[in-house]
This record gives sequence, C-alpha cells and structure tokens, in this order.
Amino acid sequence: MAIQDDRRETEMRELVGLRAGGERSGVDAYFDFDANDRKYAVPIELKSTTVGSVSTARDVGLGHIEKWRARLWVFGFYSSSGGVLERVLTLGPDDMEPWISRIERYIAPDFMIGERTAAKLEIEDVHAICGEKETYTLDDARALYKRQWSVSRYTSEMDVEDGYSPSRMLRILKHRARYLNNRGATLNNPRIPRSFLQRYASRTLDVAAAGRNEALRRRLRRDLRQMTMGSQTLRSIAATTDEA
Repeated sequence: MAIQDDRRETEMRELVGLRAGGERSGVDAYFDFDANDRKYAVPIELKSTTVGSVSTARDVGLGHIEKWRARLWVFGFYSSSGGVLERVLTLGPDDMEPWISRIERYIAPDFMIGERTAAKLEIEDVHAICGEKETYTLDDARALYKRQWSVSRYTSEMDVEDGYSPSRMLRILKHRARYLNNRGATLNNPRIPRSFLQRYASRTLDVAAAGRNEALRRRLRRDLRQMTMGSQTLRSIAATTDEA
C-alpha cells in the first residue's frame, strides 16, 4: 500500500473509531460494538479518493464479489491534493449491490467458461500433457501445478505409494486449468464511478462543517451499527461471542 493511502486509512479509522484489520486478515478495519447481549466485529472496506471515483482491487474475481457482499463500506473524499479529508460516506451491502452485481455479471461468464472447460478434461488429456504412466511422481505433479501448492499439500494429495494415480493427476490437471482460466477472467481494478456514489449525496457527511468531534463519530458509528443490524448476512458473520 502506498504511504499516502496508508495515511488516509489510518485517518479514517481514527475518525470513526475502527480497529485495524491487518494484512493477514484481508480486512481493512473492524467496527466493534455490543448489541442484544452479543459482541460484533464487522469487517469494513475503507476507500478514499481525490477525484470522486474510487479504485477497488487488482485481479478482481468471484472471491472479491463474495467478500464485498459481506462488508460495510466507508468512503473518504479528500481534497485534490490528498491532504484534507472533506467528506465521509458509509454504505452497506444493500447500497453497494447495484455496483457489485454489475461487476459480477461482467466477469461471471468467463469464470463459467473456465469451469466448464476444466470439467471436460479426461484421462487422455493427462496422457497428452504429462505422458502415459501408471503412477506419476511428485516432480510430475509439480511440473503441472507449479507453485500453487506447498510440498505438504502435494504429499497429502498422493493416492498411491510415493505418487499419484492417473485419476488423481486428472484432478490436479483440472485444478490447473481452473487456475489458468480464472487468471484470465479477473478484472483489474474496476472503479466505483463518481455517478454511483453521488446517488448517496444526501447521506454524505461534510467533515469540515460537522467538525471532527465526538458527535460526528457517534453519528458515523450509529449509521454503521444500524446497517449491520439491518443485514442478516452482516449480523451472522460479525457476531463473535455471547455475553453470559
């Protein structure tokens, strides 16, 4: 992440009172709160922009679609220099669905092509690509699927002594075909257009006018809480523990 983007994320987390997610979690931040004798930790997608439209992610695939439908979104609109946070907008999965579903419709056919292509592979394809053998070695499997698996995963996939049967190699070949097809099916950095975000202009808070005070934080947190409690998906994934 660029230093400028990192600084903006930190500023937005502090403004709303969010907990940092960390790289391993794949979540920008969490919104923590208690409700109905339960603790909630809601995953947050933090986005900032100086031009109105918003960048998303590299190599967007169906996994991103699933993730985005289970996030709250916090948008920070900065001055053209990127130095001043001017406005903040919070949106839930239902608000984002028109844009998310449009991206899904765009990439889904390519992923379906890849899946159907992989499903049609047969033992004869293993023979053509890997040679015809009764047992395939670890080197054969790694030559096919490359570094997509660890050594321990390759070992766990062995179904005969020190190797792989033709049927198991066919399964590995299908994995490889899906991987190659999916790489070509992803969409690089689809942007959330300014026109889409302007639909929610009435919900965008002017940070300068409101002042960076506790009242603004309470308003933002109240909105995030209401969106969470109004979404069965978010309530389900965000609920962490019961309070005895």
